[in-house]
Amino acid sequence: MTQDAGQAKRRFFRLPDSLFGQLLCLLFLGIAIFEVTNFLVVCSVQHLYIRQAEKTRAEHLTTCWFLFDAMTSEQRRQAVARMNDLGRPEQLREMVELLPDRPDWDGAENAADKSRAERLLDMVKNSFGKNCKTQPVVLARRHTEGTGIFPVHLPVLETAIQLSDGTWLKVTQPFAVDDRLVVWTQRLTVLLTGLILLGVVAAVLVRATKPIERICRAAEAFGRHPELSEPLPEQGVREVRNAAQSFNRMRERICGSLAERDRMLAAMAHDLRTPLTRLQLRLDRVEPEELRRKMQKTVSAMGGIVNQGMELARSLNTEEAMTRLDMRSFLQSVADDHADVGGNVTMREDREEEAVVVQARPLCLRRCLENLISNACAYGGGAEIGLAREGEHIVISIADTGPGIPEDMLGRVFEPYFRLDSSRNAAFGGTGLGLAIARNMALLNHGEIELANRPEGGLVARVILPALLPASR
Repeated sequence: MTQDAGQAKRRFFRLPDSLFGQLLCLLFLGIAIFEVTNFLVVCSVQHLYIRQAEKTRAEHLTTCWFLFDAMTSEQRRQAVARMNDLGRPEQLREMVELLPDRPDWDGAENAADKSRAERLLDMVKNSFGKNCKTQPVVLARRHTEGTGIFPVHLPVLETAIQLSDGTWLKVTQPFAVDDRLVVWTQRLTVLLTGLILLGVVAAVLVRATKPIERICRAAEAFGRHPELSEPLPEQGVREVRNAAQSFNRMRERICGSLAERDRMLAAMAHDLRTPLTRLQLRLDRVEPEELRRKMQKTVSAMGGIVNQGMELARSLNTEEAMTRLDMRSFLQSVADDHADVGGNVTMREDREEEAVVVQARPLCLRRCLENLISNACAYGGGAEIGLAREGEHIVISIADTGPGIPEDMLGRVFEPYFRLDSSRNAAFGGTGLGLAIARNMALLNHGEIELANRPEGGLVARVILPALLPASR
């Protein structure tokens, strides 16, 4: 149980498999560390500012006490009038009063802000302790009823300090020494900057990794069918352009070699037909008859090989145009053609009513299916055709009830001239090109063929083609 938990934990912390995912995770981690550090610095600077502002306010209250304690009664009255001058903006005013008796503030503090008021009170007392031998009595409270000099929604801090003659100097100021809107605006700006930076980095990574994905798709398409692959656009940054140019040069050389091979194969097959025809005509004069029959059989086999070779050459490339096909009707016509010549071919009942449409080359696709159906009838006693949709692909299945193919030979049977008659039906002859031609025809339709042994016995060939999405119809 512990081992499973450890493996699950390692899987959870494992980096994504793609280059884009790994770079994005590493950059996100770096940006997150930077933003957290920056956020903590901003918070510490703002906290330091608040403490400094509270200390300045405490020193200001101490200064007011020294000034009023040194004044006469008339001077105090004039000073109070000047300090409460209503001509100044509300944000710059503080209210100063002289009280004859100690204010009754016991228990009036708000519990939520009591610690802040007590901190200011300690600062004021410490400031007095440095400048006079006898500390005056200092009181402070947070008041929320409004005084008329500040907006009524802002709480105020009332501080009362006892003067030497027994009167009390009361100073009313805003409770908060910082602008919370500005503070949180700064913090949110830091966070928003990080998110914008992450978005920009993600966009740059997408732009940087997209050409790599395009090269991978082009290499995959080139490996499946070089003649049908398209050259890569030579654009983007220098490294991407160099990679695209190298790929295009490789593609041109390989496609040139393959085209030369196809021309040579077609020419050899075409040139062999003439001497074979002459040989066939001259066999009519060969005696005895038994020898003539044997030689004619040999010449016929050679002619079949030549014809299959020419068909293999034609299956490597085509100029047939792509067209839309209704696969149910198309498969039914292929099955009917084989049934008309005595083939045991049936269509599996399809309960789906939705039309299945593909973009394909009809002649190439028909030749592909005919080869697979012929093999199923010859080696497995019959063929059952099925049609199904799997995501964005359609699958044509051709199943038989024959002996199947050994698992280690399923990939080799697509090789040209590879025969497996001993594993299926030794009485049947062939050139070993049928499945190779069928695969080439499927590739010309941007599809592929998969072979698998059926659990109940027999072989199933699956032709996988890209389907047209409903929105495209």
